[in-house]
Amino acid sequence: MPNNSSTAQMNTNQSVARLLVILTVAAFLDELLVMFLLELFPPMPKVASYLLDAALMSALLFPVFYFLVFRPMSRNIAELRQTGENLRTLSVVFESKDPIMITDAQANILRANKRFQHLSGYSAEELIGRNPRIFNSERYSDTYYKKMWSQIVRTGFWSGETRLRDKRGYETPVGVVITAVKNEQQETTHYVAIYN
Repeated sequence: MPNNSSTAQMNTNQSVARLLVILTVAAFLDELLVMFLLELFPPMPKVASYLLDAALMSALLFPVFYFLVFRPMSRNIAELRQTGENLRTLSVVFESKDPIMITDAQANILRANKRFQHLSGYSAEELIGRNPRIFNSERYSDTYYKKMWSQIVRTGFWSGETRLRDKRGYETPVGVVITAVKNEQQETTHYVAIYN
């Protein structure tokens, strides 16, 4: 099964191929129209005929290129700028004073900010790919964690107090808010845990 990046690459390649076909057909049809229009003019010198041909081709092709190439490209550039600005804002928020951890939908750790790394005693490299169960306190039963995850699945979030067991085995009482991040189809893609 192809992953998201290979699927996106295939879609991009198909879009580019479609665009090239459309532009080729448009150029061919425009040239036919220009040849027909030039036949309507009285005979003229070759240089004037070439200049008129070029001017008509440019006038007819410009709207096609504008709507199929330049306009979408300028939209994409604007969207990329906005995405870059959003990422800069999120990176500042992510490195806030509160410890933050992000997992995938299967609860495997993807990222942890510096404050979380300090709290847990683990480096980013030691955390990535691990399950947050490594922080579970022995003070809480499996029932406690099952209820917590049941609420997260049902409502999309959970908040409460828990204990976080660090790398050395010490337990720290912490408040935590866990939020499910959902896509447009309302499928959970990530979980974000913010500790205080």
